[in-house]
Amino acid sequence: MSEPVFHESHARLGHEPGRTPERLVIVALVLLLLLIVKPWGPTPEAATGPGPILNVAPTPEILSFNELPCSGRTWLIEADLRWAGQTVRSWTLTDAALASGPTDPRIKFVPVAAQQVLAIGYCPAYRDDSRPHDQVTIYRLAPTVAVVPTDLVRIPREADAAANDLFAPVATPGVSGESKQINWGPGRYVMRIQGPDGYLRWLGLEIRLIGTGVPAPDDSVAP
Repeated sequence: MSEPVFHESHARLGHEPGRTPERLVIVALVLLLLLIVKPWGPTPEAATGPGPILNVAPTPEILSFNELPCSGRTWLIEADLRWAGQTVRSWTLTDAALASGPTDPRIKFVPVAAQQVLAIGYCPAYRDDSRPHDQVTIYRLAPTVAVVPTDLVRIPREADAAANDLFAPVATPGVSGESKQINWGPGRYVMRIQGPDGYLRWLGLEIRLIGTGVPAPDDSVAP
């Protein structure tokens, strides 16, 4: 019995003798051709012009509520109050009434509380705004119903002069002849707002002085 005969095959992969110098020459020629042709386009030049400029616009001044005219969908009682030596302006939501007089029970009263109440006024709902043609009369309800003589108070900004009118009691002359400012005392007050063409609205407020030791009159108790 004869032994099996095995045949081996060998293949050389890229290592044929004598081919390496030729391949190096070919690669060098290809690189030289690429450098001459430059298929990727010309080399971009460095930018010499100015770069983008960032423009920062100033932020517009934000107006606070008291720097805007009275405008809104509801009525407001407006008041200048003094707390700890500082004067602040407040707004209280309310409803205007169609009433027959200052003692009409349909008039709604809202509280205005502070250490001192310097001036009071109102902001009408925009549909009811007939300023500056309104005439305002302020009544004090106790001890008897009486009209309070008032002076017009306006904040210093011209744009708001016609929109934010408030009222303070008329100053009385002092011993030296100089006028002495009077603040609003505690109690209930009613504002009668009369406009053109028979327009008439009534607003009520109750002033409560805090920390002054001045008791509120009996009629100032909220219903």
